[in-house]
Amino acid sequence: MVILKLNKKEKKKFFHTLMKQIKTSNHVNEAKNKFSEILEMPQEVLSNYTRITSIENTDVLIEGYKKIVDYGDNFIKIKTNNRFVIIDGLDLDIKEITDSELVISGKISSLNYRDN
Repeated sequence: MVILKLNKKEKKKFFHTLMKQIKTSNHVNEAKNKFSEILEMPQEVLSNYTRITSIENTDVLIEGYKKIVDYGDNFIKIKTNNRFVIIDGLDLDIKEITDSELVISGKISSLNYRDN
């Protein structure tokens, strides 16, 4: 839909619908934040966010990942909501794993992001 070709009434309706969707989206995000607080769960679990925490070059914590795509001693490729995370290093190992969190340890040399 090209907005410039709409008449005044159609533009008004389009923007009204758009504002309604934005408000709904904000309410959904607020609800997710409240649920995460009540359930004492990280927001990454209930949202599309992924949090990556690196500790020196020895450990990486990934919260809110989707799946492990590829795994080897020198690399691990992980799918998140919006991109792939590729960890390169030596003697990499998945130290801890849950349905929402992943801890990788080893000598980490790089952490790269690739769009889906």
